[in-house]
Amino acid sequence: MGDSRAFVSGAEWLLKTLVDNGIEVCFANPGTTELPFVSALERVNSVRPVLGLFEGVCSGAADGYFRISGKPAAVLTHLGPGFANSIANLHNAKRANSGVLNIIGDHVTWHLKSDPPLNSNIQALASAVSTKVYYAGTLETLIKSTEEALEGVFSSKPTIETVVFPEDVQSAQINGETLKRKKRQNSSSYDHNNLKLLFSSIENGEKVLILLGSNALREPSLNEVLRFVDLKNVDFIGETFAATSEHGGGLPKIRRFPYPPGVAHDLLLSYDKVALFGAKHPVAFFASRGIPSFLGDQDRILTIAEPLENSLDALKTLATMLELPEAKLIEWEKLPITQKTEKLTPENAVQIIAAYLPENAIVSSEGGTLGFPFNQIEHLAARHTTLVLTGGAIGQGLPCALGAAIAAPERKTIALQSDGSALFTAQALWSMAREAVDVIIIIAANKKYQVLENEMKRTGQFSSTKVVQDLLTLSDPEIDWVSYSKGLGVPAEKVETTRELQTAFLKALQVKGPHLIEAIIS
Repeated sequence: MGDSRAFVSGAEWLLKTLVDNGIEVCFANPGTTELPFVSALERVNSVRPVLGLFEGVCSGAADGYFRISGKPAAVLTHLGPGFANSIANLHNAKRANSGVLNIIGDHVTWHLKSDPPLNSNIQALASAVSTKVYYAGTLETLIKSTEEALEGVFSSKPTIETVVFPEDVQSAQINGETLKRKKRQNSSSYDHNNLKLLFSSIENGEKVLILLGSNALREPSLNEVLRFVDLKNVDFIGETFAATSEHGGGLPKIRRFPYPPGVAHDLLLSYDKVALFGAKHPVAFFASRGIPSFLGDQDRILTIAEPLENSLDALKTLATMLELPEAKLIEWEKLPITQKTEKLTPENAVQIIAAYLPENAIVSSEGGTLGFPFNQIEHLAARHTTLVLTGGAIGQGLPCALGAAIAAPERKTIALQSDGSALFTAQALWSMAREAVDVIIIIAANKKYQVLENEMKRTGQFSSTKVVQDLLTLSDPEIDWVSYSKGLGVPAEKVETTRELQTAFLKALQVKGPHLIEAIIS
């Protein structure tokens, strides 16, 4: 680094370096030890700061932002306890292969030895969800840490990197010359030998299931999937918890791999071969007696491309080997809707959403009540991108919708959310209001933790006694979503019939900004 540049604070240098490398947004919940960083945002105004009232909103928003933009965001949190609040959605982000740069403010370096009340083992907390944790205790280590962290979040297989940034180093003066990272190259690899084995299986008439994940669920790969539609012995399915998938507008119907382990295991056993294109080997979400952890017959499963490897080229090559014609989009018409005044069910609610879904929308689908029924018909909707819960840590849907809407403000974002999971990170509504993001939130209010009830029935532990039911229901008192949403600045209304939902959804589509619809599901 030369001496011709003006000196700036360590925080300002870091922010300028982030900007020069393409990081434009910082989702933040700062505290005292981050104030020099907050002050530096005034001087580096090309970074957009987005305040979250809870750190889990910040990390979930960074995940959604990456899934739509393909660019990492920064997440600013306060010491170990503040960062700990972000871990659940960083777990989801890690499962989604999202690039996220965490910046954790720490105590002044010389104050740490006194073990002040907020002191904690930040390294241990951050290492659980980070590829690497860096302690920038000096200006020299700040430079090295930033360089390595940028290489990670921008790599062809993006990672979550964490820089612990003491308050005195944030304020220290450093030469203003910023770092430049190396440009990343996307992976071009896949398993050519396994592809030949798969070709032989298809040629020999074996029944084959192709399980798609990662970039294999993007439009270019799905256009290749269309070339296989006339093959009677080849079926396609998507991962249960794919980070990003594209649907509708003539793309093939790709339903999500079933969640119940017994159903999933039996499905895999019904095929002679199962080929993984960007998908991980299917694993039971929870242990289930009589069903192996790794589902299906291991000897029948072929990994063609690992997540983030080149599934597109593998699909193209396979189609060419099979001498399949070029792809044509499937003819489709939007779902017809007949206005009826009837109680809402998950099935008729998602019919309305799919029928009126705008072109190029983003759907953040966390809750199972609407999410799985919507997946069954989303191929009949206009072209859209769907983001689902990836790591199973509840509370991802609303923050992910926030981040996605910030990444693509020109697109309408629809959050399909259940009441129980929405409560984990409901503070995201306030950030949506402040940032005026174009999000419609549909809360499926069935007044209970449906997923827990389902699991108790599946495992034979269900009980209708009050002591058990009180842990499964969201009543007494009931949550007033309309009042809650309005209190956080988001206009809201309650609907109880199909006609009311249709009217409310169409009205929300006509205006910009966030809007919440509480749908009472029977």
